Amino acid sequence: MFWMLQKMKRINKKNINTPDYWNVHPTTEEFGLRHEKYFEIAGNGERIIDLGCGKAPFLDIVRRRFKESWGLDYSPETLKYNRQKFPAINYIEGDAQNTLFRDDCFDVVVAGEIIEHMENPIILLKEMLRICKPNGKLILSTAIMEYNDPEHIWEFNTKDFKEWGFTVEMIRSERFPGRSYIFAYGRKSDLSI
Repeated sequence: MFWMLQKMKRINKKNINTPDYWNVHPTTEEFGLRHEKYFEIAGNGERIIDLGCGKAPFLDIVRRRFKESWGLDYSPETLKYNRQKFPAINYIEGDAQNTLFRDDCFDVVVAGEIIEHMENPIILLKEMLRICKPNGKLILSTAIMEYNDPEHIWEFNTKDFKEWGFTVEMIRSERFPGRSYIFAYGRKSDLSI
């Protein structure tokens, strides 16, 4: 696992990403181009989870395609907001790198805009694989930044995800000029992490 971290580009030594930080600096509620892409890739199934769900209404929109929709975040304030705004979603407080879900339990596992915030992104990827059904889908996205965001520890390129077996697409941000997003997705059975 250490060799994978050596190949990735660390951009900030200090990790400010804590539940306390995100309680004070919550994500904004938006459904933008990247959420539309998650929706397109997700398809349908029994269960979907969005790790690090933030305040995005993505799960409320995609839930019509799934019997169960789950959102996990470690910010209690974000979850309090979500439970009031989107009561049909199952929200749980927790760490995306160490969930309490059993193995092979979700058809789709989404981690949008969180991998770059992790101290060890490989742990997140392995947890996504663990909770995803054998033929399930993993969906990730991360920003290619136009500036050094202190919240981001890592910056990825398309090669990083392709080496793990993901299909990769680049999409320009409609909200932030100069920013692009990497979308990486694939079936659990096709990935090698």
